[in-house]
Amino acid sequence: MSEDIFRLATVEDAPELLNLVNSAFLPVRQMDIDWPSTRADIQMVSENIENHSAIVLERDGKLISTITIRFPWESEKPPSKYPFVWWFATLPDYKGQGAGSKLLTHVEENLLRDMLKAPALTLGTSARKHPWLADMYRRRGYEVYFEQEKDGDIGVMMHKVLIPERFDPALLGVPSWA
Repeated sequence: MSEDIFRLATVEDAPELLNLVNSAFLPVRQMDIDWPSTRADIQMVSENIENHSAIVLERDGKLISTITIRFPWESEKPPSKYPFVWWFATLPDYKGQGAGSKLLTHVEENLLRDMLKAPALTLGTSARKHPWLADMYRRRGYEVYFEQEKDGDIGVMMHKVLIPERFDPALLGVPSWA
């Protein structure tokens, strides 16, 4: 049986990570959703790895899923005072096999809740052009706290409480792009 390894991506991973992101986000790009991940190039992937915490799930020496954590102190205008996750992608050959869910659970529970004691995390997605994704996050316990209509789509910000007794909804804030 293959062993799954969770680790931080390194700059040496950038070419393989670019391939993962480009192949995973192809359907989103075809929906005319303009996220940074839908127009990634090697420089963007390298900067993402260098400036944030890009976590990968590696199986048999191959990167199969990734998600990046952006922390509030990494930006002058963070989307929230809680960690923000983005660039969540799984290679198409592994979709529906639980790899992405396994990685997201690892990030939510092991890294953010247990290791870093983050009370919550946030993310952004499309509610109109990509509705199944928002529904998937809802099933995982995320709730919408902000939405904005723009260019025929509805962008939503969602949060998930990880440590209820430490969570302060006032820290969710309004995203800087609003």
